[in-house]
Amino acid sequence: MCENLLSVAEKVLELLVDPVVRQLGYLFNYRTNIEDLSQQVEKLRDVWGRQQHSVDEDKRNGRVIFDDVLKWLTRADGFIQDASKFLEDEKAAPKSCFNGLCPNMKSGQPGRRQGLLI
Repeated sequence: MCENLLSVAEKVLELLVDPVVRQLGYLFNYRTNIEDLSQQVEKLRDVWGRQQHSVDEDKRNGRVIFDDVLKWLTRADGFIQDASKFLEDEKAAPKSCFNGLCPNMKSGQPGRRQGLLI
């Protein structure tokens, strides 16, 4: 009986504590996550630019451009646009909690997590 109770309590704690810890991690690592996102967007922008240049050159030389390359360029451009807008919105958001250490809580959880998901 006691083992069953402990097993249930352990499972309940696991289901409750893990999500809370993950959410607190977003809060405490907020600035680092935003800086990492900004760096990754710059890297993606550089790669996109090189690939776009290669595609343009190949088109001028009459070479066929594969559909998957064009799809990648389109998707990468979409990610760059979305991430850039997100980063601009984060810069413009007023930072008043602990001298700007806390994120803008009005933007909501999906906004905080969007940086990690992009």
